[in-house]
Amino acid sequence: MAKPRLVIPLSSQFAVRYVLRTGLLHQIREVADPVICLAWKDAALETELQEMGAEVHPLTAAKWGRSFHRWRSYINVWHVKRMASPSAGIWERRADTKRTLSQKVRRRVRQKALETWFALPGGVEGLLKREEKLFWEDTNAQKVLRDSEALRADAALSLAPFLPAEEMLLRGLAKKNVPMCTSILSFDNVSTRGWIPVDFDRYLVWNHYNASELARTYARATADRVEVVGAPQFDFYSDPSYLWSETEWRREMRLPAQGPVILFGGGFYSCAPHEPQFLLQLDQAIERKELPEDTVILFRNHPVDPIERWRPVLSRTKHTVHDDPTPNGKALGTTNMKRYDIEKLASCLCHSKVHVNVASTMTIDGSIFDRPQVGPAYDDTPNGISHQSSQELYLQEHYLPIAKSGGVAICRSREELIQAVREGLEHPEKRAEGRRRLIQEICTFNDGKATDRVARGVRTFLEQSVGAERFVGSAV
Repeated sequence: MAKPRLVIPLSSQFAVRYVLRTGLLHQIREVADPVICLAWKDAALETELQEMGAEVHPLTAAKWGRSFHRWRSYINVWHVKRMASPSAGIWERRADTKRTLSQKVRRRVRQKALETWFALPGGVEGLLKREEKLFWEDTNAQKVLRDSEALRADAALSLAPFLPAEEMLLRGLAKKNVPMCTSILSFDNVSTRGWIPVDFDRYLVWNHYNASELARTYARATADRVEVVGAPQFDFYSDPSYLWSETEWRREMRLPAQGPVILFGGGFYSCAPHEPQFLLQLDQAIERKELPEDTVILFRNHPVDPIERWRPVLSRTKHTVHDDPTPNGKALGTTNMKRYDIEKLASCLCHSKVHVNVASTMTIDGSIFDRPQVGPAYDDTPNGISHQSSQELYLQEHYLPIAKSGGVAICRSREELIQAVREGLEHPEKRAEGRRRLIQEICTFNDGKATDRVARGVRTFLEQSVGAERFVGSAV
């Protein structure tokens, strides 16, 4: 009997890792015919997917008109208010650092006016109806709908339904009553992203915090539809075959044969625009012998962060080696993440002695390898404009369990940063219990089997939504 055709959009390199490199696609093939929609052109990746038994189509890019953009911004004001996340005030204060007084006042007046409108009888209903109308009239939704005919979808699985291209496809499929499942890519995506207009038949998430965030925000995310599965992208860390020897790693990364290595994981520019100062301060601390003089910093920029903002600092460093995780990407975030890339990341996490990043997911990766985690939370540049927002990054809803775990040394000055790194080098056992707590809170599982749980979740979704009579084989 024919298996259901499961449409899976891949919008980023992270989705490639999640679906292809974890082996999830292989397990899905046991119960469905995968139909991949790829957001960028990559002949080698397309061939690999096809050889795995997947059908490959382009993912049509989203095109939104001005009116739709405006009404969608109104929707997100309503969404943030309804979500009632403690992160909302933090985001607003951070954005205020770039606004004039006049801009701040106008924004507050606009938000209050919108909130008053939402409170009126029929206010929200009217807002949603207008957005729906503009979706079909002021975007390329009709083209996406026509393009989706070729997919002949029986069901869909989305990792990033908050991204415009995936949303467009999903809303088109929803119009045809195609059953849908989402396996949310990252633990921060529920509380930090905008409104998701699609209702899913099944939600797969990292932890109970995500389940709670969905429940209070989306009416259809009831307990029977939401399943906690963990983080498949961390399964690799349980497999020793993904680790290079330290000698091989140092040679591959162009590092000295001896001496401790500090892994500095760069973040996204909008979160901490002053972040390069921390890299320079650590480099200077080595030069001044505040840290062991044979210490080297291995700097990895974020895959979707423009490297240009780091170049002025990198040109001044003397003890830093730069590794670009996606040197061959034609556009930020659109690289075919291969096994080599995962091995390199895992080996960097394993063999580096201390990890430094600003409220990043990398804290979780590093904690799995039980390496000391250090989080700078200050801005001592001349204007110091980001000092408060730097500290509040660690108080965002998704990151708060990490901050409370005791597994991260959060530093509020240069002196604290250097001291925390020094302590991590000398006493790596400190905060180990906090790191274990952090993993439990955020990942739920640390057994290398999250991919299997996602595969079972997808199978259950298909059986319940499409019909068990169309199935052959087993997902796990």
